[in-house]
Amino acid sequence: MTNEKITKENLLDLSHKVVDFAMSEGIEAVEIFSHYNSTFQIITEGRSIANEREKSELGFSVRVIKGETEGFSYTNKFDFDSLKKTVKDAIGVATVAPPNPGIRLPQTSKYKSIDGLFTKSVADLTIEDLIDHAKQVLEPMGNVSADVRTNISSVDKVEDWTSIVNSHGVEGFQKANYYQGNFFAVAREGDKVGSFVFDDFFTHNPKEIDLHLFGDEITQIAVRNLDAKAPTSIDSNTVVFQKTGVFQPLGIVIMQAVSALNVLQNRSMWKDKLADTVAIDSFGLIDDSHNPVGAGAKSFDDEGNASQKTTIIQDGILENFLFDELRASKMNAVSTGNSWRTLGGTRFLNPPSNIFPNVPLIQPGNLSNEELYEDIKLGITFEYFSGSFRDENGMFSGVAKGAQMIRNGELAEPLMNVTIGGNVFELLFNIEGMTKELNLSNGFLLAPKIKASGINITTQK
Repeated sequence: MTNEKITKENLLDLSHKVVDFAMSEGIEAVEIFSHYNSTFQIITEGRSIANEREKSELGFSVRVIKGETEGFSYTNKFDFDSLKKTVKDAIGVATVAPPNPGIRLPQTSKYKSIDGLFTKSVADLTIEDLIDHAKQVLEPMGNVSADVRTNISSVDKVEDWTSIVNSHGVEGFQKANYYQGNFFAVAREGDKVGSFVFDDFFTHNPKEIDLHLFGDEITQIAVRNLDAKAPTSIDSNTVVFQKTGVFQPLGIVIMQAVSALNVLQNRSMWKDKLADTVAIDSFGLIDDSHNPVGAGAKSFDDEGNASQKTTIIQDGILENFLFDELRASKMNAVSTGNSWRTLGGTRFLNPPSNIFPNVPLIQPGNLSNEELYEDIKLGITFEYFSGSFRDENGMFSGVAKGAQMIRNGELAEPLMNVTIGGNVFELLFNIEGMTKELNLSNGFLLAPKIKASGINITTQK
């Protein structure tokens, strides 16, 4: 990358110049995608600041269409000559690639501007601010008798730019920033060691996060887990999924099932279920792509199609699959603006090959947190799931981390060595309650807490 200052204008100008060059090389279509990411990160270990990291990277990818073949290449150099070479490399790949009928690039479309994706309050955060914020989270851990410590946790400030230009007139640019934290903690007291606790936050407004309260809640759960019991058995099949438990396995399996990519590959249990009932009649799922609360909020997807609000499940009925341009062409549909290059990391390294919601939202129920538990005579709740699950058939099995017994509508003793298993697609018909309150999990999925029956609960004494 040169020392030239990166701006929206020179990113787009360079991209247009490269498009013109590529078209002069005798191809049908070309796309230039750029991604810039800058991250400041404060890492904690134990109850101390362990390290600070600063990383920034800009890269370009070139995708060309030649007949029915596609070529792809990338570079992290910010100059015309390097991008000309990248174009020629992509054309070389297309020359030897196998045909992919239906491959095409999007036509120009109008993008909706999203307020709140880039905020001054995040931009103004300094390294010193982030260090102070991490200390605020850690401070409550020193106020309890147990030895509570974090393990490779962090507070991050992230700035993210995306641009895309293609030979069909597509031009998009989006600039976003956000503030997030990811914390793992564990408590020790003498010979006793509790199970790990995990929690996270994500926002475009740092003032929304009460860092001391966040740290105190993690601390209290970690200390609670010191007294976890390993029951010989639990005579119940009722489970309350907390926010991270809803994300995985429930959310991941559902979101893969509505991907047109998996439908075409016969990897979706719902491939023949469009317009059929797939859940209880109070269950709904939408992709609210323009809602800035989630990290995936965007005006356009990773191949330049406009994003949108898509109702996926309404009143328990599957209404829509999610599409990118290629799968839309193969299924006589229209792209829903859900193409992703990768679900994390450096995006310019990959062509658009995934289909996923942008800001998935499971619609809320009608219960308070207290009401969710009140009719449970015996059951469990848990914080997060550690195990395996299969997207194709919905089967899952693993350890319920941060588990707690529910007795007569009240939270009781913490549990250890508890395993849960079942089938996500069956679980959707066994939902017995959802909260009014939505929680943001992994900076991505907005969802209520969910109570379901029919779950296999086993113990390992």
